[in-house]
Amino acid sequence: MKRFLRAFVVFILLIVAISLLNRIRISKVVFKNRIGLIYLKGTITSKTLDGILPLLKEAERRPDIRGVILRIDSPGGAVAPSQELYHYILKMRDSKKIYASIGTVGASGAYYVSSACNKVFADPGSLVGSIGVIFSFAEIKDLLSKIGVKPFVFKSGKFKDVGSPFREPTEEEKKLIEALLKDIHTQFVEDVAKARNLKVEDVSKIADGRIFTGREALSLKLVDGLLTLDDVIDRLSKDLGYKKRLEVTVIEKRKGFIERLKTETIDFIRDIKAELIGGLR
Repeated sequence: MKRFLRAFVVFILLIVAISLLNRIRISKVVFKNRIGLIYLKGTITSKTLDGILPLLKEAERRPDIRGVILRIDSPGGAVAPSQELYHYILKMRDSKKIYASIGTVGASGAYYVSSACNKVFADPGSLVGSIGVIFSFAEIKDLLSKIGVKPFVFKSGKFKDVGSPFREPTEEEKKLIEALLKDIHTQFVEDVAKARNLKVEDVSKIADGRIFTGREALSLKLVDGLLTLDDVIDRLSKDLGYKKRLEVTVIEKRKGFIERLKTETIDFIRDIKAELIGGLR
């Protein structure tokens, strides 16, 4: 039993040593400058914010991550999480270059987020833009009456059940919702104009919810170029001042113990192998 415990302790210490060597890069042999790759996929929600924000913070504080690529495949989503990511990236780009790479789609809130990056790239056929805000609900009053259901609503204020599916909206409620959407839309337009260094009036002209191809978005200055993700890696490496393409590390949510051990060991061995091969040339 004691022998087993000793072996287990040695095993744990080895794991810790490998992890530390790989993370803090304490020697020239294992130090490796990299590009951090972060994926933003699916509808943007509060859960998305909770998942992406820690990854951005990790990329910002890691000395081995010289620049970041935010790979986007998202139709957008909630306003507030999109704004929080936008504002964090806007501050982050002053200390560490971050490029957006739009894949299939980077629209609405997803474009909101990408616009905050130092540069935005897309494929010619990517779907980009959709600068706009939407609020919708279904009115099911007639359906309920057919099945004999009559809803009752008690409220403390006349606007408390705005958007209720049990009745049609009043004219006053319609004006309230329109004013709400207008204010959010104005924030969207102003933030895109600020991040992209464009005139508010120019962004307003195309901020009617339209989606553009990557090629159209380039002509409208919504993106900086038409590049694949692979090309963006090369471009960022060059813009960071490196003659050779930097290796890419996917920055993602912390894995379990076994998965983390495997990843750390592979990275550690790969770095040493690269240095040894480089030294023999």
